[in-house]
Amino acid sequence: MGIQKNIVKKSRWLYCLLPITYLLPILCYSQTDTLFRIGLILPLQTTSTGEKLEAYSNAHDLFTAQKIHLSDDAVTALDFYQGVLEALSESKDSAKIELSVYDNWNSDSITSEILNKPELKKLNVIMGSVSTSSAKLVADYCKENKIVNIQPFTPSKSLGAENPYHLKLAPTIDAHATAMFNSIADSFTAANIILYTPNAEKSLSIAQHFDSLFKLYNKTAAQKFTVTLLNTKDMLVGGKKTTAIEQLKSGKQNIIIITSFEESFVNGNLRLLHEKLAHDSTIIVYGMPTWLNGDILRLDYVNDFHTRISDAFNSTAATASTSSFTKYFTENFGAEPSRYAYLGFDVMNFTLYNLNTYGKEFLNSIPTQHYTGAAYKFDISKNMKDKTTFNYYENRAVNVFMIDNYLLKRVY
Repeated sequence: MGIQKNIVKKSRWLYCLLPITYLLPILCYSQTDTLFRIGLILPLQTTSTGEKLEAYSNAHDLFTAQKIHLSDDAVTALDFYQGVLEALSESKDSAKIELSVYDNWNSDSITSEILNKPELKKLNVIMGSVSTSSAKLVADYCKENKIVNIQPFTPSKSLGAENPYHLKLAPTIDAHATAMFNSIADSFTAANIILYTPNAEKSLSIAQHFDSLFKLYNKTAAQKFTVTLLNTKDMLVGGKKTTAIEQLKSGKQNIIIITSFEESFVNGNLRLLHEKLAHDSTIIVYGMPTWLNGDILRLDYVNDFHTRISDAFNSTAATASTSSFTKYFTENFGAEPSRYAYLGFDVMNFTLYNLNTYGKEFLNSIPTQHYTGAAYKFDISKNMKDKTTFNYYENRAVNVFMIDNYLLKRVY
């Protein structure tokens, strides 16, 4: 049954590739004369992906089929594209949409060739690309040509420096940290906070961001957090060598925030803490978003610490729109939607709503907007370089989940 299910899923991808190859642009007609032109730049890798899907579908045995793999970026792009198609299929909006899809093969040079096409200047919105380097090319092009650039994939803050046409729907790591801080402030008043970080620049900057949030909170709070920032570079607190375990305080809730993305580092430290957990049940761990996708992370450790992890995707959403989308998507594509299919669906519906409500200049109307989709929320605000310089628009909606009995439970 497993192989048959996978073949069905991959066959519907092959079906989905056909409009990309032969029907560009795609027109969704309506009864009005309003036309919005939307472009997708995605690493679909059409030729290679089509050949692999054909080979998979025609494989004579499981061993042969399992040797055939699509690139992760191609899978992301295909799933997102299907979600977009489902949104257009279900849309009851009055406008006419012209959707143009461009396959950039995850290549900067091919992306540059696409951006040299004269017809791109007629687009009102461009979504993509997936990789940070190609997404930067798209963001710069949109800034130069005053085209709305919606970025659902990479949260890199370098994409939108002083770019008023850039809308970052993938929340930055700062947004994740803020959501986790808010969940702590909401549930663990006056806890003992240990910020534990390797000396890597990215990890250290996140720990410092947390530290600044706690310090700002303590300035006005009646009940204050005790906060220790522990860097593995020197492991010094007050000029003395120490460990995370030595910084635990009896009689208080102990929150350890590990700002590492390296699974081996995380595993090693959770193992040491796990030995302590047997004698002290007050330890709760907060981790990084990538832990959800870890391959070697010990699940028993993560579960026993009731670990909190942030994610923009809410897999536990159970709304009418979610149920409807899952039902129709499964009917149309022969498989349940992935997180990136949900993303494509929600991003396109969000875009259609704003185009229909505010027109082509909708970016001016989205700050403070709160949009709830099937599995994603978009809470839009302005990101400021300083008090007077505007950088870009960003989504700051992030969920915090607790691992409980090996299941994700949304807690904030």
